[in-house]
Amino acid sequence: MMINQKTNIQNAALLGLAIFFTSCQTDTEAPTVCTGLGAMNSITADEIEGVAGDHVDIEDVFCDNEGLSQVRYDIHSAEGHAHEVSDEDDEHNDGLILHSGTDWSVLRSIELDGTEAEADLHVDVPLTARGVWHVIVDLVDNEGNTATFLSDLHIENSHMPEFSLTSVGGEDPANWHDEPTWSAGTEVVVEGAVTDGDGIASAELELIDEATEIVVWSAELVAFEAFSETVTVPDAAGEYHFEMKATDASNAAVSMETGFHVEVE
Repeated sequence: MMINQKTNIQNAALLGLAIFFTSCQTDTEAPTVCTGLGAMNSITADEIEGVAGDHVDIEDVFCDNEGLSQVRYDIHSAEGHAHEVSDEDDEHNDGLILHSGTDWSVLRSIELDGTEAEADLHVDVPLTARGVWHVIVDLVDNEGNTATFLSDLHIENSHMPEFSLTSVGGEDPANWHDEPTWSAGTEVVVEGAVTDGDGIASAELELIDEATEIVVWSAELVAFEAFSETVTVPDAAGEYHFEMKATDASNAAVSMETGFHVEVE
């Protein structure tokens, strides 16, 4: 009788310890996106389409095994940088991004509840935005576990002139992974086009010394639909910026400026 009683006490103690340790365990599973892979206007899409002067709705369904807390959105220009969203992923690199117009950006959070929740981020796109923007989504659950997702937002703009580059020094800029390096005292051929539905009044290219802000080379474009200009690279090594400027033919107040960084060695 005493043995059975002792055994029961031991079993009860072990059961209590099991319950205690189970209750102390924390949720370590990260939340995720439950939207169908590649769905339109979803963070799972490779690219979300937008139009300047209109709006974009980014819509997703988020899930977590225990409970969701919030989703945080960060939209910013993709010019000049790349992102690595996890240790397993390669850098999300789009090659050369020719940013145009405003430095428009969005930072917003939406509170979530339950193990599955829908979220709709509604943003107005300004008339002065064009090109590729990064959309970064940070998803957080109630235990603080996070997951990060990334897509591109491609904004079309028919209100501003647009530059495109097909070749820089014999290379396609779309394949760049880093800023270009030019050899001092050489010549580099830049090929591309500048277009606008209303026509182009003027366009020019400039190479600017970033240390002094001095224009060390420039060219007024005569051919807009397709141009080919030979840049004389200065003898002095340093940091430079290649700028492209254009003005709308129907409205002189509508202009744009874009370009890329250059290392001269």
